[in-house]
Amino acid sequence: MNDTSKPLSRAVENILPVNPILGRDRGRPLAERMALYNCPGISICLISDGEIVDAAGYGVVEVGGAPVEVQTMFAGASISKPVAAVLAMQLVEQGLIDLDGPINNHLKRWRLPDNDFTRATPVTLRHLLCHKAGTTVHGFGNYPTDLPAPTLLDILSGAPPSPTPAVLVDKAPGGSVRYSGGGTQIVQLMLEDQTGLAFADLARTRIFEPLGMASTTFEQPLPARFQPLAAVGHDGSGAPIASRQTFTPQQAAGGIYTTATDYARFMIECRKGWLGLPNKVLGQAASRAMMTRQDPGQFGLGWEVFGDGETARFSHGGSNEGFQCTSSLSLDTGNGAVILTNSLLGIILHAEVLNSLAETFDWEGLKRPWKRVVEISQAEKDRLVGRYDIVSGVSAPYIDIWREDDQLFSRTEGFIFPPRAIFLGENGRFFGQQTPAETQVRYGQDGLAEELTAFGEGEVEILRAVRRAGEEVAA
Repeated sequence: MNDTSKPLSRAVENILPVNPILGRDRGRPLAERMALYNCPGISICLISDGEIVDAAGYGVVEVGGAPVEVQTMFAGASISKPVAAVLAMQLVEQGLIDLDGPINNHLKRWRLPDNDFTRATPVTLRHLLCHKAGTTVHGFGNYPTDLPAPTLLDILSGAPPSPTPAVLVDKAPGGSVRYSGGGTQIVQLMLEDQTGLAFADLARTRIFEPLGMASTTFEQPLPARFQPLAAVGHDGSGAPIASRQTFTPQQAAGGIYTTATDYARFMIECRKGWLGLPNKVLGQAASRAMMTRQDPGQFGLGWEVFGDGETARFSHGGSNEGFQCTSSLSLDTGNGAVILTNSLLGIILHAEVLNSLAETFDWEGLKRPWKRVVEISQAEKDRLVGRYDIVSGVSAPYIDIWREDDQLFSRTEGFIFPPRAIFLGENGRFFGQQTPAETQVRYGQDGLAEELTAFGEGEVEILRAVRRAGEEVAA
């Protein structure tokens, strides 16, 4: 792991926060950051000029267990969705599916219920792939292995033993983005109905086997033949989750198990399609459609797409109870990485690792600028203290902001992120160091902060919250 001829060895000794602060932060060893976030293991695959140039595992598959190796498999959660999108676009490319026709035309075993929204604008495959279908059910958690598993039809109809309600449309299709794992399960149904194959078999025969992704599967629960290769998931305290691996019957939305190198092969092949190079997944027209943002919002078809021109890159993350991961690749330069972790708080660690790779290898469009903090008085800080009801953007009830001595902190109720210190930047927005988000504050006539608007990458609005009157916030 300390071989200086390996490019990753340069980056893993210099891990920076997502938003590094000038004059305060410096690079830290990866092992130190893993300990901070109770993350036993991490796997990283480095991509340069469209090729895998280095890959390594760090830490252990579980506390007190074997080392993480390059071939160690992790639960990928929502990085499943781009795979499902590629399979769907293959059918579009073959003329079997109309990307912009009513999705119900392509469903046999179940139909998306009609209502006033769908009668005005029928839901299409394009809507589903870019999360503009107006469909419900954000995501799916780890399902107990000792209970009967819901079928795909149970999940869509909300019938027992499905842990989530029925998938339906409750806002206008084609409007704003609302992330919907439920919508991705409709895509899975369409794929199975049109091909006659189970989703896991379809992905294996059309993507995993052609690309040599021998350690990747959608089979759920994870089959015994893969168990010796699989990392164990851990909670926020660093304790193994009860099920050890995750069980996600909702395969297309979150069921993939993979390695960092296998998923990197998939991303590289998708980029080849975008470039018009020979590849084993898609032609150029379909690939370009996938990598085109469906404005407004950050989603193309299956992938998130950030930046433009030379800085454009495609990416997707994955999050569940015991595993967190991210993937990002520049369309122009072919530089990027896949990072998989086996801890709940790996969601912060993988963002730091990706930022540090971008800083080390000078990836324009991905590396985060160093921040300068603007000092403000205690009175100015107190103007922000309070509870704010979230009115749009994420599935959480409220945000608390409080002051401890001279430092402001915030916490979003129901989110896995621990309380974070927040600072005022030179651009007049507040930021933390756990995520790239920046928050614009609007003040009321009484001088108190009245509304918070958070922006993510590409200036995409990701959250809006308004002050709750008369609510005391305790540190």
